[in-house]
Amino acid sequence: MHNIWLIVQREYLERVRTRSFVVLTLLIPAIMTVMMVLPAKLATVGQKSQHIVLVTSSAHFGEIVRQQLLSAGTPSEEEKPETDPAAKRRDGRPDTIDVDANPTPSEGALLRGKVDSGAIDGYIWLTDEAIAAGKVTYYSRNLVDFGESSFLSGELNRVILVARLTRNGLGPDQVNQMLKPVKINSVRIEDGREVKGSGGGKFLEVMVMAILLYTAVLFYGISVMRSVLEEKNSRVLEVLLSSATSTELMTGKLFGVAAVGLTQVLVWSVMAGAVALPSLAMNPALSDLDIQPGVLVAFGVFFLLGYLLYSALYAVVGAITTTEQEGQQLQFVIVIPLVISLLMMVTVVRTPETAAVVWLSMVPFFSPLLMFVRIVVQTPPFWQIALSLLLLALTTAGTMALGARIYRVGVLMYGKRPTLPEILKWLKYART
Repeated sequence: MHNIWLIVQREYLERVRTRSFVVLTLLIPAIMTVMMVLPAKLATVGQKSQHIVLVTSSAHFGEIVRQQLLSAGTPSEEEKPETDPAAKRRDGRPDTIDVDANPTPSEGALLRGKVDSGAIDGYIWLTDEAIAAGKVTYYSRNLVDFGESSFLSGELNRVILVARLTRNGLGPDQVNQMLKPVKINSVRIEDGREVKGSGGGKFLEVMVMAILLYTAVLFYGISVMRSVLEEKNSRVLEVLLSSATSTELMTGKLFGVAAVGLTQVLVWSVMAGAVALPSLAMNPALSDLDIQPGVLVAFGVFFLLGYLLYSALYAVVGAITTTEQEGQQLQFVIVIPLVISLLMMVTVVRTPETAAVVWLSMVPFFSPLLMFVRIVVQTPPFWQIALSLLLLALTTAGTMALGARIYRVGVLMYGKRPTLPEILKWLKYART
């Protein structure tokens, strides 16, 4: 046990003290923050007031459409003060709208000239004939972005529908009542209790934590393989094996690198909580995002066991190969269960109680991701979680035991990559 602790300390301190660890720990959250903030900032650079013209068959109808476009917005948006001057443009609303009740070909040519010269940004051909044909056209000099197109399409459809209903004898109050949107609240039933929570917030919670678990397991598993290859090629292990067993060396290496991974994940979590969560909370769809303590505990347990399982496999790959290229070829087999788990995440989120999902989440090579997702989405019965953890722990222990035997002989073998019969002989004759 003393030797294991010394090896854990060595592996941990050797990695934490490197500049690459510090740079990556701080750089990755910074890159993620820039990726979230920069597109929104760039979208506002160089923007100017949007000036368009509405071409309609009557000035009265044109004024109705103009008022609808200028005043469009949800009540929550109108109640809150406008702190961002570019917010109005980002949702596609124009700043200045003129009404032109002269829908003639010569007027269209005149407006095209104004668009071409930059006097106006565009014009909408909204005549009675265009509405009847269902083909309203927006002419502009620049390409219309998705936000602007969606806004104009939604608002014009609404005002045209209001006009059609009004012509059929419905009053303004009746029309507004018919077109009033309905908000759907998401309420989950768990253990006979109502649990509120948005689908968007829950899905974000699943995706972020599951992908973090996947990338951490993959990244630090590869780190273990490279570490074994480096020590194997430098012949350092020949000296280490004289004072510690292969089991102690492998166990210490796995737990040391796991401690590094947990340290990095902890730092990222703290930084995310300080920077990302406040901005997410301002999003109405994600305002009720609430990560329960039990979910954090499950994340830590499945991260550690999943890491130990896959890192033991990576250590075996490092022991039986002589170059990193050979290791990269063999690691594809190890990655397959993780990739399948990621591909099944959407299915697990939608149908967490189907038989296929339940039993696949019990399989140790899939459970670090799939059982964790089930716990987040809809907590399964306790016996399923316990059985999954038991199978995962036993498989991890068995993999580490078999891996230590291969590790004992493999780290001392040089030259060609061993064949499968040779590896089976190592398992039979190695003494750890």
